Amino acid sequence: MNGLAVIIKNILKRFTAKNSKRDEIEQQSALKSSAKEHDQFMGRLYKAVSTHRDSEAVFLLLQRFDIAETSSKQYEELFGDMQKWGPSRALLCLGRLIIETLNEERRYGRALFFIEQCQQVRPQFILADLSQTVFYAKMAVEADKLDVARNLISDSEKRYGDMVNIELCNKLITHINLA
Repeated sequence: MNGLAVIIKNILKRFTAKNSKRDEIEQQSALKSSAKEHDQFMGRLYKAVSTHRDSEAVFLLLQRFDIAETSSKQYEELFGDMQKWGPSRALLCLGRLIIETLNEERRYGRALFFIEQCQQVRPQFILADLSQTVFYAKMAVEADKLDVARNLISDSEKRYGDMVNIELCNKLITHINLA
């Protein structure tokens, strides 16, 4: 019985070693395939952005990523890649998504950083959720980023109408101009 147990044990070891090797090869193949798929996606995205087909680029992003499942970190990495390609509306749309995601995560300082990044692309950048405009303008003032605050709330009546508190915007502009 002992000899039979040893034989069975050796057979199981060989079997699991073969399966382990096969699993490793399959994992490597899947990683290569995933990397190739990612490169192809980035190539299509780059082509759309570089030819000013921003709606196509946003469509590609929506096809690729599940908003509920994708982490802000993944979006931030993509933002960094797209930022290298130059200014685009698609980049600003991705920035709005990142800001909203960070806002939901209550990572307001990081969201302010991306507001600043988007304003470098377009100083008149507006947030997706206009109700957050005054909040982030106040936060920018507190962080001594007066240009960011000014860009958010300048010409607020013309840019936002009654979608933001114009009175608060005017008070903040006055405060910024006195600083």
